[in-house]
Amino acid sequence: MTDARATGVLKQVKERLREVIIGPKYDLLIEPLEIESITGNRVTLVGGGQKQVEWLQEEFGSRLNEAFSAALGELVEVVVKPSEVIPDQSSPLDPFTSLGALAATARGQARPLLNPRFTFENFVVGPSNQFCYSAAKAVAERPGFAYNPLFVYADVGLGKTHILHSIGHRTLELHPEYRVIFVTSEKFTSDFIEKVRTGRMNEFHQRYRQCDLLLIDDIQFIAGKVETQMEFFHTFMSLVDAGKQIVVTADLPPQELKNIEARLLSRFGSGLLVDIGPPEAETRLAILQKKAELEGRKVAPEILAFVAENVRSNIRELEGALIRLLAFSDFSGAKLTIEAARRVLADFVKGQSGYRYISMEQIIDAVCEVFRVDHNLLMGRDRRKKVADARMIAMYLGRKRTNLTLAQIGEEVGGRDHSTVSHGVTKIAQAMDEDPYLQQMVQRVIRKLF
Repeated sequence: MTDARATGVLKQVKERLREVIIGPKYDLLIEPLEIESITGNRVTLVGGGQKQVEWLQEEFGSRLNEAFSAALGELVEVVVKPSEVIPDQSSPLDPFTSLGALAATARGQARPLLNPRFTFENFVVGPSNQFCYSAAKAVAERPGFAYNPLFVYADVGLGKTHILHSIGHRTLELHPEYRVIFVTSEKFTSDFIEKVRTGRMNEFHQRYRQCDLLLIDDIQFIAGKVETQMEFFHTFMSLVDAGKQIVVTADLPPQELKNIEARLLSRFGSGLLVDIGPPEAETRLAILQKKAELEGRKVAPEILAFVAENVRSNIRELEGALIRLLAFSDFSGAKLTIEAARRVLADFVKGQSGYRYISMEQIIDAVCEVFRVDHNLLMGRDRRKKVADARMIAMYLGRKRTNLTLAQIGEEVGGRDHSTVSHGVTKIAQAMDEDPYLQQMVQRVIRKLF
């Protein structure tokens, strides 16, 4: 492989890792890496001291393997060797010490580990995320006053984490003196366990209860962790009582989260709940255009349109598909064509070929036919059980089989609001676990649709 190709591979890998390894960890562990050689299916990297290399391989070894395999188009093994340069004795040898030094501010307080790419400016807005985007901006501009807590839920890869980082960035732009904490629920849990074990809970409370803005990602992972939930509840109440802002993300709305205390779910529901749906075709195309712009690449409109049409699952896979095409073009030297894109993205397209989105009008018509309910009754305010059940099933299928947000589904089903749709979706999902007849009826509707 030529030096130019090797440089291109390394750039692709670093860009990919920058999106998942943020802030000081990236600067300390990933940025110094250089390619020493690529021989067969083995990639040898050099960079950092011995302890940094050990830390890198332990925490991110699998990510390195995945990133290089994706960039090279074949399964490879990545080996990292320490740099031959021996640091002087004044340099910190402990990677955790180095991380702390990188994260410190002039005030001596840690800055949040915010991804510089995840900003409001880089967030592509469409019908599926407009409400969430507007609420997030309002929170960032008036933390503690507008929508507290803000609870954002969406499936994997639809932009929850991007929204969290964007709120953090905007808040610090407007209030540079604020203490902003971004943390995953898993990190919150591990911090809590560590501080309990070492008898340093005062440090834990100082960090999490004395911030101005707490951004906590994927709260569903505290499910079943009773002590962590108790600690988070008291942290939550301490911040809210002090007028501080909390933003929480999850993969489901509060009422659908399992094994989390009712009092926590109640607090989540006391603020504003917003969801992000799968992006529509126009939004998918805009996301790809923005990604190409950020990568500094020009991609033919017909290629972007092909990707937007065929990769519908989530934003992460959508951007990953584009990166794969760019890598293919770089390494092969071939011009991107529709046929080449179809071949390179075969697994993306195949993985989604059995799933198609339909309209709410089609769903409502099918439900009315199967349940023998008049269309006007379903769209109206009739509360008889047969009609109400049919209406909620239409909402449920709308959530599962369309790109629409809950608010948009509600508008299609007689002008219902977001919370009504959320309640209906949850009620049907729970009932289907216990009612074989209901499962059978829903399957009849699905068969009629497909």
